[in-house]
Amino acid sequence: MSEVLKIESNSRMSQLKISVVCCDDTPHKHARIVESELDSETIDKLLLETTEQELDAGIARGLHNAEHHPQHGPVTYLQHVSQGGFSILVGAPDNLQDTFFGTGSWVAFIDDEGPGHASKVGPDGVRRTLRVLKGHITI
Repeated sequence: MSEVLKIESNSRMSQLKISVVCCDDTPHKHARIVESELDSETIDKLLLETTEQELDAGIARGLHNAEHHPQHGPVTYLQHVSQGGFSILVGAPDNLQDTFFGTGSWVAFIDDEGPGHASKVGPDGVRRTLRVLKGHITI
């Protein structure tokens, strides 16, 4: 099932509030989460592929980075949670901070340097749409 981004009645593209996992500005490049907005027209213009995902509760990944695409180089991994949720852990590897993203959340990943982020699927599992966008979105 693919989701359709809605266009507002006044012909302006809808602005989506997105939590972006990116690298901080220190030499360590620790992952952090910043809030940003992105319009549906930009998503459509940059879209390389879309995948529906369903993951069971408790699945976890240790520290990892947003990998570069084999053909397109740096990309943005944009996820929209349609059911359940997942946690992202960011910060210094010995002091990771946990943030949960539930139904309706939009999360983008562009942290392609440093130690990366960790993740864990919530207690109800997660259903989400993963969009791969060409390049890193601007924050």
